[in-house]
Amino acid sequence: MNNILITGASGMIGTALLRRAKREPWAIYAQGRTNVGEMSPGITWVKFDLCNPKNALAKLPEFDVVFHLAGQTSIYAARDNPKFDLETNAFGFLNLLIHLKQQTLRPFVVFVGTATQVGATESLPINEKHCDHPATFYDISKLTAELYLKQFVAEGWLEGCSLRLANVYGYSREGQSADRGILDKVFRAAIKGEGITIFGDGNYLRDYVFIDDVVSAIVLAPTARERVNGNHFCIGSGQGIALKDAFCKVVDLAAEASGTRAKITHVDPPVELAAIEFRNAIIDASAYSEATGWKPIYDLDAGLRAAFQCHLTSNPTLTRQ
Repeated sequence: MNNILITGASGMIGTALLRRAKREPWAIYAQGRTNVGEMSPGITWVKFDLCNPKNALAKLPEFDVVFHLAGQTSIYAARDNPKFDLETNAFGFLNLLIHLKQQTLRPFVVFVGTATQVGATESLPINEKHCDHPATFYDISKLTAELYLKQFVAEGWLEGCSLRLANVYGYSREGQSADRGILDKVFRAAIKGEGITIFGDGNYLRDYVFIDDVVSAIVLAPTARERVNGNHFCIGSGQGIALKDAFCKVVDLAAEASGTRAKITHVDPPVELAAIEFRNAIIDASAYSEATGWKPIYDLDAGLRAAFQCHLTSNPTLTRQ
């Protein structure tokens, strides 16, 4: 039985990955910095901070595979405190890599990054051939962490790859990262009748990828280690849609369930809004598809319906009486 470590297991993607991992014959260790989930067969929750792990890592077994999702995820928190952002996203990950280097077993590490590491590019679709020009402190720290992983692989100390994700949606819960799963947050607001705000005209393109497709991509990486080792890959749906049109789809679905359509208002962007918010992004994931056989199953309409049906099932009082 393989020993698996999932860091950041209580986050949006971590929760979904953990649910998927429970179907495998793995001994799963789920790490959280502040929150831990319920104990269940085959899952051991461990609570510690990778920035200051003390002797917590030494108490864990050797791992065959590590899925690294822990980190600071806000571009605005990173701008306000770049030192904390770097410590969390780069130094915390480096602490983990140094520990894994000391194993007798060479592990495979899947680092979950972000498509914005490339910066704002005028050339679409975005793929691995684009040069990196990170435009935020957050993207600098994520790219730094990725480069450390690649160097550890180049030194022969471990194996691994990085998956740069597009905009992920589906199954996020209140209390998880405020800047993740934006379509889920729009749905939760719309079904309560709250107004929806769009900064500017909302005509910038986004690639929204359903979380089940993301989880399947993450799980596939160790199965194709020889083909993905030491590389980074872009993960997305391959379909672009204007942000305003995506929000309208979400509001329509919420109205279908609640009987009341939330109002969408366009307002001038606040002066502190980061320029990366106005980027256009469509992801070309063909390199990862060729390496692993992965392809997204859900288009946006199907993914939204699956995500929101799950949300309504968990909150039946929100539906139309």
